[in-house]
Amino acid sequence: MDFTIAFEHPSLDETNQRVVVNVNEGRFAEEVARARTFCFTKDVEFMRANRLALGGNLNNAIVLDPYKILNQGGLRFADELARHKLLDALGDLYLLGMPIIGQYTALKSGHALNNQLARAVLAQSENYDIIQC
Repeated sequence: MDFTIAFEHPSLDETNQRVVVNVNEGRFAEEVARARTFCFTKDVEFMRANRLALGGNLNNAIVLDPYKILNQGGLRFADELARHKLLDALGDLYLLGMPIIGQYTALKSGHALNNQLARAVLAQSENYDIIQC
């Protein structure tokens, strides 16, 4: 999986907004699973007002204000935000109901785009092969 995000923020640059992981090499637990979700302080009030992210806090989410990352310990990985988006994509594609043998490359993707991909794959049987092991 090759995942690139693109956020304008002083704590983020091109070097920490892309991650490439071969999840079939047993690296999921070590390199992806610990990546926390994230948000920007400008979005927190909207989320609270709409009863979203009610369990979110600085222990389980990364919060960025306009200038810095607010979490005391910083990031678990320099590219943790990209890793979390990759984790989201894995979860979204897992809903296809079978393992995927292939490559996934994404630029600024999120749940909605991942869902569109899954629906497009399932829309026509010539888009995939089911391999019996």
